Amino acid sequence: MYKKILALLSLIVIVGCSSNPVSVEKVSTFNLQDFDSFVVVISDKSEEVKVSPFTNAGFKKEFSEQLQNLGLTENLDNPDFKAVISLSVEKKNKRRSARRYPYYYYDPFYDDAMYQGDRSILRLTLYDVENGDPLWTGIRSTQYVDKELRLNQEQISKYVQSFLSELVN
Repeated sequence: MYKKILALLSLIVIVGCSSNPVSVEKVSTFNLQDFDSFVVVISDKSEEVKVSPFTNAGFKKEFSEQLQNLGLTENLDNPDFKAVISLSVEKKNKRRSARRYPYYYYDPFYDDAMYQGDRSILRLTLYDVENGDPLWTGIRSTQYVDKELRLNQEQISKYVQSFLSELVN
């Protein structure tokens, strides 16, 4: 009995750790195989001070390389779709508290002990070049930052792979 419970808990942990944290929304008829060419751009909103320009350039390069590995060609002049990368930093919410005589009230469901900085968000959106409509979008949090979002090449590759695994499915 103990071994069955342990095996079940192990399976739950493995499945939970392997799940992809990308939240996806797409057009019902979207299929990446219907497209031949692309262009990757960084959103103007990603040029904020807290996002390193090296991180922006790393994401652009990595997405371009990985899309080419899927058999697509990069075409800057006349692509089939445009992949827009948006990086932003969300300000940390402060714990809400108010004075109640003689006690302090705080929100017990807000857990700020897990991180000390702001949360960064990565979004990839594919747009149809002909009409400008969105075809596919995925969003995920990347990491918590104190001063600036700086990711190394290994981290960037990990985030790009999480998006591509959702994009090809």
